[in-house]
Amino acid sequence: MRYHGWFKPQHDFEYAVQALEAGLHGFEVVGGESHYDPEQFKVYRENIKRIKEELEATFTLHAPITDINLGSINRRIREASVQDVKAALEMAREIGASAVAVHASPGILAMPGGKWSKETASPTIRDELVPQEEFLVRSIKDLADLAPDLLICLENLVYPHELYRSPEELKRLLGKVNRSNVGMTLDVGHAVVSGYQPSEFINLLFDEIFHVHLHDNSGSVDEHLPLGQGTIDYVHVIQSLKQLDYQGVVTFEFSLEDPNSYRDYLYKFS
Repeated sequence: MRYHGWFKPQHDFEYAVQALEAGLHGFEVVGGESHYDPEQFKVYRENIKRIKEELEATFTLHAPITDINLGSINRRIREASVQDVKAALEMAREIGASAVAVHASPGILAMPGGKWSKETASPTIRDELVPQEEFLVRSIKDLADLAPDLLICLENLVYPHELYRSPEELKRLLGKVNRSNVGMTLDVGHAVVSGYQPSEFINLLFDEIFHVHLHDNSGSVDEHLPLGQGTIDYVHVIQSLKQLDYQGVVTFEFSLEDPNSYRDYLYKFS
């Protein structure tokens, strides 16, 4: 098992140095140049290249989320979304990323924070949602066929307007996509906010979990808190993955002012 932390455009090379010295193996970086200032993203990519060459870190990559709708019934929106994810896959290949997290999302621009759970059922796959899922599956298949050398990891989602929040929904979606290089990113925080135990995903989907996102919350809102600041039993999650000999990456999806603090979390997992 390897541990990654966030490395975003606001971080610098020294941040990466300290994070690796604290025990991280590498970083989750963001793909989606069109979502950032071009000059800022240019510096970001230069930092990533330097981290790879000088520090020999490993990477995972998160494909763009905002304004992305791979299942849109609007052909132009769908095609633009696919192109943005394709660009992220090209970046992943360029830096040697081991996995790419992708949101199979309806692409709504903003949602308020709030309590969502199993009691708020996912929308039924019927009427206008049928073609949306068909377009989504086709888009993911095309992306998977374009990049057979990359692991594309569909993330369990969190908001009530979204499908694919439950283990069963993810299992069904992966069955429809049916590509050997498409699996799941288990987002532990999303699972808990949606009313599920991480163990429910691990038990049903372990062979298809290629990547894990780990962060904390209070059980009500997707807060992306540092571990220990919420109520999630994150040590138990790691122990469960170790018992099943999980060999992928666990990404700490939260921000730390001091990258040396990663050492405290890794000590608990040793």
